[in-house]
Amino acid sequence: MSTAVIHLVRHAQGFHNLGLEFSDLLDPLLTPLGESQCAQLRDAHFPPERQQSISLVAASPMSRTLQTAHATFVSALSNGKCHPHILAIPDAQETTDWPCDTGSDLHVLKDRAAERSWPVDLSLVSEDWNVKTISNRYSPAGPAIQRRARDARALLREKARELAKQGDENVEIVLVAHGAYMHYISDDWEHADRFLSTGWENCEHRTYTFEKDFMTDDDPEAFLTETMDSRRRRGKEHPMFDHDQQVSLCQEMMVAWEGQGCQNPMKIPIPSSLQLGNAVPSGNSKSFDPYGQDTAPQGSSHQETGTEIEVEA
Repeated sequence: MSTAVIHLVRHAQGFHNLGLEFSDLLDPLLTPLGESQCAQLRDAHFPPERQQSISLVAASPMSRTLQTAHATFVSALSNGKCHPHILAIPDAQETTDWPCDTGSDLHVLKDRAAERSWPVDLSLVSEDWNVKTISNRYSPAGPAIQRRARDARALLREKARELAKQGDENVEIVLVAHGAYMHYISDDWEHADRFLSTGWENCEHRTYTFEKDFMTDDDPEAFLTETMDSRRRRGKEHPMFDHDQQVSLCQEMMVAWEGQGCQNPMKIPIPSSLQLGNAVPSGNSKSFDPYGQDTAPQGSSHQETGTEIEVEA
């Protein structure tokens, strides 16, 4: 019987990570420190011999995630088992509509990948993947983020199934994504305010399995659960909290993020097209709706025109 493991990796330090004053940078690359963080992650946890078992490397189509994926996992891409290109997954892009969390136009992304020799599969990336209005798929509103995080998990599960059916008995997938987004895709909100709008350090990796058999559709949300080895690696001796507890934690963390001067998806108006009853085809809406509201509270500066939120610096 085949097994499937998912390594979630936050990108290394980008220029926007130097402070909120750099949030106007569009799709920034890694800093020199970020480049060294990739080497440190590779040397400490994913040396070339360890990368021989990796089946697929995926990443958000943003420059810092593609750069991190290539710098860290280049050995996997040529191991003879792994797909030789980084699979770019638009649903794994960062959550806010700030310039630093907005990707490059597709033609720019193609040129950048070619110039830097990043082997990237952009087949899933549409021309409008970086359009982040309130009412479209990549909206910064909470339910839209929840939906695409669910869809990204489902995509990873489908890829794992395909690999297993091709004879891969130990499927091992890497996804390089973003700090805030990691809490949505993992549904783990514990200490999510440890850093600026995330509990993940730059270049941190955590390891997951699917909660239920990945070869079946028994779990429409395709939830992940962190392995105990992964949790102990970062000093946790208890399992992940259950999804009901995560709802309360998420509410607390949204308030904390706002207090840090960051975007609060809870306060963004939710169009009817993005209501979770429409977005998530399952009866488990409780675990997908930590907000308990369908309109923005009074005082929210985000309107349905797609303008940026005003935040305290």
